Amino acid sequence: MFHLVTRSNLLVFALALLPTSIFADVYKCLDQKDKVFYQDRPCQELTSAQLPPGLSQLAASDNKPHFLWKATIAEGTVYLMGALPYGASDMYPLPEAITDALSGSDVLIVGADVAALPQAELLPIAANRGAYTDNSDLRDHIKAATWERVLKLSKALGMAEETILTQKPWMASLSLMSLAAKQAGYTQELSIEKGFVKDAQMRKPVLQLDSVDEQAKLLDGLSEIEQEQILLQSLNEIERGDDYFKSMIEAWTSGDSSTVELIVRRRFDSLPASDKLFKLLFTDRSAAMAEKIGELAADGRTYFVVLEAGHLVGEHGLLNLLQSKGFKISQL
Repeated sequence: MFHLVTRSNLLVFALALLPTSIFADVYKCLDQKDKVFYQDRPCQELTSAQLPPGLSQLAASDNKPHFLWKATIAEGTVYLMGALPYGASDMYPLPEAITDALSGSDVLIVGADVAALPQAELLPIAANRGAYTDNSDLRDHIKAATWERVLKLSKALGMAEETILTQKPWMASLSLMSLAAKQAGYTQELSIEKGFVKDAQMRKPVLQLDSVDEQAKLLDGLSEIEQEQILLQSLNEIERGDDYFKSMIEAWTSGDSSTVELIVRRRFDSLPASDKLFKLLFTDRSAAMAEKIGELAADGRTYFVVLEAGHLVGEHGLLNLLQSKGFKISQL
């Protein structure tokens, strides 16, 4: 059970849930018909015939839209794919439109590659940014009503009270969402982007638009009230049951950017500081990433960009921002 997880390991585990982060290993393999499938162990240990049905079957018809866009300018091409920090076996195998775009790209771009950091570097980030070091605990920094909800949910998810008490509100939010996703049947081990990174590192450069420490610094820099509101976002979604996770995966699978936008905005709209938090966590970061992607595309290489799905959609999402810079955008 999760109450056996140590404080330090859980903090590192929660850091892995930062947007566009990478998790445990997923291996890209080929079956006897040279079709791509993914599994959580080296390819030689299983044939596709031995895999669960969701992984071993060939991809379904590739004529429906995917959460993948092609952005072109005269100088180069950028593929933009939205990702989720968790997954399920029925998301695989990935459609050929996605695997072909990745294979044909020169460079893979991610937000922040947690897998590239050794645990010795992650632990100080988690301890310094996500945990209290002044002998106070979570109860001292949030309202009593919020703490009662946190305590109830953490117990239901198998997290010991002493573990959640050490965490700051933003870190507690990530920890609880992670455990809730797993309880609902969605795992970090089957998230999309980690498989991309593992495959790409053998054949092409992998660039980061962000760093784990910068993301943690951004969240830790929020006021206590703002951090509590982020925690309340997670509490609200978890208390809905598995609807949040299921709805996001269904929208992602069908390439439904409008629904993803609605789900992302829903997390903010019920909070007093929703506009400020959304601007800080999404609008401003998306604008900075659009500038960087625009600069990179000018060198003539083909880039495959995989980022948190919420950064692609909406009025201030990457798709609109790049279109305003002269990119031609088409969904694949």
